[in-house]
This record gives sequence, C-alpha cells and structure tokens, in this order.
Amino acid sequence: MIYTSEVGDNGDLIAHVVTMYLKPGDSIADVTYGKGVFWRKIDQTNYDVHLSDIITGPARYDFRNLPYKKETLNCVILDPPYCHNPGQMIVDKNYKNAETTGGMYHNDIIHLYVDGMREAFRVLKTGGYLLVKCKDEIESSYQRWSHIEIYNAAIDIGFFAEDLFILTQKSNPIVQHKQQQHARKNHSYLWVFKKPSEQEKRELKRLRLDGKFGKPLSPPPPK
Repeated sequence: MIYTSEVGDNGDLIAHVVTMYLKPGDSIADVTYGKGVFWRKIDQTNYDVHLSDIITGPARYDFRNLPYKKETLNCVILDPPYCHNPGQMIVDKNYKNAETTGGMYHNDIIHLYVDGMREAFRVLKTGGYLLVKCKDEIESSYQRWSHIEIYNAAIDIGFFAEDLFILTQKSNPIVQHKQQQHARKNHSYLWVFKKPSEQEKRELKRLRLDGKFGKPLSPPPPK
C-alpha cells in the first residue's frame, strides 16, 4: 500500500511514485540528477532513463533548456536546490546549493522552478507526468509556501495536479538559528503533475478544477 505521507528518504518515495504512475519501457528524464539518490531503489533497466544535471549529472544539461524534442517523454523529474541564498550550509556538500543558487532569493528559486516546469511541459507527451520535489522555507522571518506557489505556476503552465506526497525525514532538522520563530520544517513535498489531454482539459474546466488555490469555487454547470 502506498500512502500520501511517508517517513524515509527520496529513494523510498520516488520508487513508490514510479511504481504507481509509470510502466516498464516508459521514458524518464531526471533533469536534476545530483548524486542519484532518487534511483537507489529503482531498477533502471525497466525504463528508458535519461539522467542529467548542470553540475554532477552523467550529462550536463540545464533543465531550462533540454536537448529533447517536443512531446517525446513520459516523465520528467525536477528537484532543483530549493534553499534561497544558501551561503555555507551544513548540508551543501550533498546538494551543491551554493554553486547553483548562491545569491538567489526565494522568488528567484521559484522562477527556476517555473522555467523548468515550462521546459518539462514542452518535452512531455500528452498524459505524461512531471514529478516536482520542493520544500517550504522561511525568508526574512516570513513563511514562503513554495509548494503552493509551484502548484499555481504549474496550473498556469497547463498541468493538472494528479497527486501530492509528503516526505518526513528520519533525523531531526538542522537548526541554523538559536531563537525559534516558526515550527521547524522536517518534511518536503513531491507534486505529481499531469499534462492533460484536450478531453481532460474540458472535464477539468467543467468541474472547476482548473483554477488556483484560493479561487472561489462555483457549482459545475449542468451537463
């Protein structure tokens, strides 16, 4: 049984999601490969796998400008560094935040996601899936709800939110400041977005499921 919330690591989570949404032989592009954590529990021989990363990948591609042709992939996995202006973070040796997002602020990080999701929409087949890993954060003592901002951007691009998973880390989160002002975040999110067909678009519009969070809902029109 696969649940919405899981305690574990990215490898556990992605293995379950791939099992649910993809079938053997599907083409998958992990465009933020990093150190390959997502693939530790997946048999890559079951899929047509394309691995890339701007710094550490087997292929060095910028996820905002991929070499794949339009509508050729079944799945794109996007997990950019999501810490704004990271500086000398304790976990930076694993995620290379300082090398990729140093000097960026929260809105800059969201723009990275948006550009990556637009490029994913281009290369995905109709019915294909975009898996987006993200985490909310604090900037200048204010909550920044990244997973909601990313959802809204995905809807604007043309995706439909198929699923949302929550991954809770096994260890305690690292504390960067002595005085706590907000609940410490020990979880991240994985959105599963789908590139809908024209028929699905019409049905989503009929059911008023094509809008953003916070948009007032009205009853669907009669058939």
